[in-house]
Amino acid sequence: MYAEVLEATVLNNTRFEKDPNKCLVYHILDENRAPLTPEQVAVEWSAIGKGDDALAHRIRRSPTSVCAGGDAWVNVLIEVSRFLGYNKTFFDVLEGYYETASTAWPSITFAQVVERKPFKLHIDKGRFDYFVFSGGGNEILGCGVLQKLLKDRSAGNGSGKPEDYLMPDRLDAILGKLKDGYLDIARYVRNTSPGTQMLVHGYDYPVARADGPWLGRPFVRRSFDMGADKELIAEILAHVIDRFYGMLEEVSEKHANVTVVDIRNIVRGRWTDEMHPDLEASKDIAAFYRNVIDGYPSM
Repeated sequence: MYAEVLEATVLNNTRFEKDPNKCLVYHILDENRAPLTPEQVAVEWSAIGKGDDALAHRIRRSPTSVCAGGDAWVNVLIEVSRFLGYNKTFFDVLEGYYETASTAWPSITFAQVVERKPFKLHIDKGRFDYFVFSGGGNEILGCGVLQKLLKDRSAGNGSGKPEDYLMPDRLDAILGKLKDGYLDIARYVRNTSPGTQMLVHGYDYPVARADGPWLGRPFVRRSFDMGADKELIAEILAHVIDRFYGMLEEVSEKHANVTVVDIRNIVRGRWTDEMHPDLEASKDIAAFYRNVIDGYPSM
């Protein structure tokens, strides 16, 4: 029923490709390699009784309503990607507890979300209590981006400070652009649906793998030793993630409708690959989100 081809899986005439240059981005194609929309995937999968699971827009009844948007941390198109070894996302888990809807799509970039605002489909209705948003991982940790952020191993001169191995101006520029995008989305949500609280996160500390296309390869290309430099590499990635959270806190300070959900140190090494949590980690992240959601007073 499926066949693995290089960095892709073909299943039920749907081709699911991992983009080696864009972290958290996938290409979902038909058998002729033409891009598929969420609606087309749903139709394709409905033939074998999987249409509901394949839909990017899902609604269930429950007292609290939660919509979502963004990248593959929200939606990995589970009916296809499970054959690549992926598990449910934390939002997949949350769907069992709340009335939910999602426009997240694993082939969309942060810039595309900011420009197109697909989440308008739900935010414009003004009836959702929460808007879970995930975005920016590729822009700060994608393979091509990370390699440009990193200095050569020798340029750090043996420093124990992770920031000494990064290009500070480039990191600041990326974070500045991400901040502008988050501020734009936050303003839209506030002005369109004042009763909706936006929940954002900056991912968790990832683990680079020697054969990993997103994190491992950039470090190898910059002459880091994946064994001897394991702790240094982890500290560098942690520094980038911490800076990401710092940027989100700045957005939250400007917009009361934005809450930063700090999920650092929840995954604790339980990754499917370099950037996607496994099922047990997703359950723990979902539990953390449930504490945040259920702890808010009525709006």
